[in-house]
Amino acid sequence: MNLAVRKVEIIEWLAQLKDEQLIDKVEKLKKQSIKVAYESRLKPMSARVYKAMLDKAENDYKEGRVISQERLEKESEAW
Repeated sequence: MNLAVRKVEIIEWLAQLKDEQLIDKVEKLKKQSIKVAYESRLKPMSARVYKAMLDKAENDYKEGRVISQERLEKESEAW
């Protein structure tokens, strides 16, 4: 059975689920999974890399390669 079929079966099962405690457990598992995925992308960096990132950010600001907070909020609402 391929992954797509398994996902559909799980979705169908969830749609029929009435046990609130089990739904709570699934939600908790989802949140943990998202947290682990997020944390796995975080990597320590050296001071040199950090400084280079700061320098690039400052240069972007000086060159006008920025957007306003309001524009950022409007764009993020569309997500």
